[in-house]
Amino acid sequence: MANGGRKRIAVLFGGRSVEHEISIITGLQLIEAMDTVTLEPVPVYITTDGRWYTGDDLLRRDFYKGLPGCLSALKEVVLMPVPGKGGLSVLSDKKKGLMPEIFGAREPDLIPVDVYIPAFHGSYGEDGCVQGLFELADVAYVGCNVLSASMGMNKYHCKMFLKSHDIPVLPAVLIDKEEMDPACGGSLKAVKERILATPGLESFPLFLKPASLGSSIGLGKARNDGELDAAIIEAFKYDSALIVEPCLEEKMEINISVMEGDGPVPRASVVEIPVAEEGGELTYEDKYIRGGGKKSGSLSQGMAGLTRIIDPADLDPKYKDLARDYGVQIFKLLGCSGTARIDLMLDLKKDQLYFNEINTLPGSMAYYLWAKSDPVMLYTDMISHIIGRAELRCRTKRALERKIGFKALFKQ
Repeated sequence: MANGGRKRIAVLFGGRSVEHEISIITGLQLIEAMDTVTLEPVPVYITTDGRWYTGDDLLRRDFYKGLPGCLSALKEVVLMPVPGKGGLSVLSDKKKGLMPEIFGAREPDLIPVDVYIPAFHGSYGEDGCVQGLFELADVAYVGCNVLSASMGMNKYHCKMFLKSHDIPVLPAVLIDKEEMDPACGGSLKAVKERILATPGLESFPLFLKPASLGSSIGLGKARNDGELDAAIIEAFKYDSALIVEPCLEEKMEINISVMEGDGPVPRASVVEIPVAEEGGELTYEDKYIRGGGKKSGSLSQGMAGLTRIIDPADLDPKYKDLARDYGVQIFKLLGCSGTARIDLMLDLKKDQLYFNEINTLPGSMAYYLWAKSDPVMLYTDMISHIIGRAELRCRTKRALERKIGFKALFKQ
């Protein structure tokens, strides 16, 4: 622990993803909400090319206007995949002129860390990659493990898994970018034929999005053949696979947050209905700009700035109960930890509620839903709760037997 008995909490944000700036917002929000009486935040910024930096300057939003030149004032660090170290190894420090050889004789300075919180969005942070590093380093970290993070990130595989457990999902098809490559015998024509031959996708409109991305980046609605071409090409700019689903014309989006309880049973928040500006699909602007930021002149609040109706009084209680029930089931089936926001879709024509996607931590902290739940849980308390659960999981794993000695290697 740091001086004063406070636990040192490394909050990692940025990263190698098109959702880089959204991750910065999430990371800074989280640090601002942290209980600094018991916790000491350590901001860790990962650049778009994957280098790690730490320093108090990272806590100021205006610092990022000076990128990349301002990084020289920070310490460059890395988490080594070596059990027992626990902290961040310092690669360079301008004040000390330190540049140790990590694999040489000199041991680098170490910044102690008690718990890691990944506040990334998208690739290499929300998808199991950094969770794998945490596991190799044998450190306590908040949120999903490798399997649940990667499963939750891939929209198609997540749907198919949950479908096998009787959670309703819309018809879908997964298209790999290689299927477009003439060198592999593929073509845009063949891709479109496969899409339209999939049961449930035989007619327009269709909805396309990258298979492993969020923040409404790369999504498209196709009402005809020409728009299908454009949507396919757009989605493949951001991911090597895309998912295609029918586009419900009369629908309502219903979101629910689920969080670890004090025992094995997760708890569910109140529901929300997010509102798109044009009454259609939620866009990047709806989620991150319209509610604050460029248009209002205020600081962006991330998803918290989205226009939404929380615990809507006129929503039939049966949908609220069903959303909560599905949310808890999905959280448990996927083996999630920390907190997650689960997005559902209500087909108003068929009166059917479908699972749409899960946003595992930190895809959405959804703290605004817990502030209106019963019992109320404020963001500060949520952070402390999921940190405590992360420490418990780490202690449980460390108690497992990992060594059985050499038996097969030297067998005569």
